[in-house]
Amino acid sequence: MNVAPRVVFITQARTGSTRLPGKVMKEVAGRSVLYWFLRRALKCESVSRVCVATTVNPNDDSLATHVVAEFPEVCVVRGSEEDVLSRYMLAAEETNADIIVRVTSDCPFFDWNMVDWCVKVLKEKKADAVRTLRGDFPIGLDVEVSTRETLRKTHENASDPFEREHVGPYVFQTHSSEFKVEWVGNTGVPWPECRLTLDYLEDFALLERLYAARGPLASAEEYKMFLTKHPEVAGMNLDTPY
Repeated sequence: MNVAPRVVFITQARTGSTRLPGKVMKEVAGRSVLYWFLRRALKCESVSRVCVATTVNPNDDSLATHVVAEFPEVCVVRGSEEDVLSRYMLAAEETNADIIVRVTSDCPFFDWNMVDWCVKVLKEKKADAVRTLRGDFPIGLDVEVSTRETLRKTHENASDPFEREHVGPYVFQTHSSEFKVEWVGNTGVPWPECRLTLDYLEDFALLERLYAARGPLASAEEYKMFLTKHPEVAGMNLDTPY
């Protein structure tokens, strides 16, 4: 009997951001950004388990405690602060993941439907890794999916500090020819120019505005429709650095 692969959603989260310290613990719509992020993650139908990969830095004790208190069903793994790739490998091992979904916790608008779509593509194409096309989607809707073997190879061979900090570049940029990579593009209405990540106060202002207008658990399509109709909101944080 064939056993379905175990799909684990792993997100990196910490409080030590230099540009916007404590950003995922900031309160919006009555809860932390991380709370709403995990509520969105738990809507992914393809995912067997959700895991927060935070750091061993004592400053992240409160973050780990917060996750355990609010989401007892979510796994918390703690590893290296700088070597995020090793933290993902540790989380994959501890959750016995066959397929790893990676979305960073500073993406408060990511879409569970897109996660399920990427997992489906990985399985159907028997790919090593799948990624959303950044040119088709605004920054902040990025989804990366890979097999555990792909993550293991990356962990064992990536030596550049940039590759180890950002996890995906080894597979999707610098050594993509060594893997079977599939790309997922936008098949619907084009996105307006916008920025949907959380790195600066301007990003947080947009987050507050969008959550107030459409709620923290709206789909990406609902946010797209609102931003298309309200270009003044979409442009609120476009002057921030990439």
